Amino acid sequence: MMFISMLLLCAAIATGTPGVLVSQESFADMPTYNIFTNEELRRDFLRMEYKEPLGRSELGFFLLIPKTWEEVPITVSREQFEHDDENLISLALLRAPEKKVQVEVAYCRLPETIELEKWVPAYLEGNGLGLLRFQKGTFSGRKVFDTLLKAPGDYKVRMTFSRHGDKIFIVSGSAPDSLYEKYMKVFGLAVVSFHKL
Repeated sequence: MMFISMLLLCAAIATGTPGVLVSQESFADMPTYNIFTNEELRRDFLRMEYKEPLGRSELGFFLLIPKTWEEVPITVSREQFEHDDENLISLALLRAPEKKVQVEVAYCRLPETIELEKWVPAYLEGNGLGLLRFQKGTFSGRKVFDTLLKAPGDYKVRMTFSRHGDKIFIVSGSAPDSLYEKYMKVFGLAVVSFHKL
């Protein structure tokens, strides 16, 4: 069962959220550095902590989400778990008051011999997601492949991939094209603040 910690973010954690890019500059529509002030973080955001998502402590993580967002319950069957090497398994779904806007955390199991940089383009193509731009770097101590995508239904998605052993974790923020700019900072904070427990 998921445990959600409703703790306000302290300034020490807030200063740890900016990512450090190692290969490319940040893009204006993919905010990465100093996304919100410490005051905004304390006032408007929560640290959402999942110690045992779907009953599995090895999948635990936290990230920062606006206080006004709601968690959407997730159900995953035993069969889906048994095939986590074939499909993404959703671990958390958080929705904005504007219901078409959300942040999702998912994972899949992938042999460690497969490079993230090679797997991601194949995954995107296979799921009908158009790559607008990408950057590689380090967010909160983890190496990432960070993308901005064009998705079916006139959506934009910021999807950030990171490897943790034999698992790939994916944090994605999605919104209709018309709302993406309004929420891109929230998505940036979610993907940069994600941290495995």
